Amino acid sequence: MKNRSCFVMLVCVLLMVVSAGAQNPNYNNGPVWRVTYVHINAGQGDAFWKDIHDNLKPIWDAQKQAGLITDYKVYTNATTDNADDWSIAIATLYADWAAMDAIDNKAAGIAAQHYGSRDAMMAAAKKRADYAHVVASKLAREVMPK
Repeated sequence: MKNRSCFVMLVCVLLMVVSAGAQNPNYNNGPVWRVTYVHINAGQGDAFWKDIHDNLKPIWDAQKQAGLITDYKVYTNATTDNADDWSIAIATLYADWAAMDAIDNKAAGIAAQHYGSRDAMMAAAKKRADYAHVVASKLAREVMPK
């Protein structure tokens, strides 16, 4: 009986430690951002922005309307460090990690609906590679200092 009581007490203490470890005394967790840094190839700015306008923005708007993403933003880089530095940063906001993990199938359906067919979607992706390339993609959790 004593061993059982000790075991129950140990489990309770471990659960409290795990629960306390999920909290941070310095900040509260907020939403999750995926930031993709893109380099636009020389002379391809017009093609890039046309693709944003014609294809990507409507897809992001549909994802936002469907509740898959919370928001999105596009930033330009005013201080490049080298010729191959990123030109544009595309930030997509998710409510939390679970929302980001659950987006794949639904987002693919929205994209397929926009392009009309898988072949058209693949052709657009190949064409996109001609005028820009991804420099990096990062995940960041927004936090609110206490």
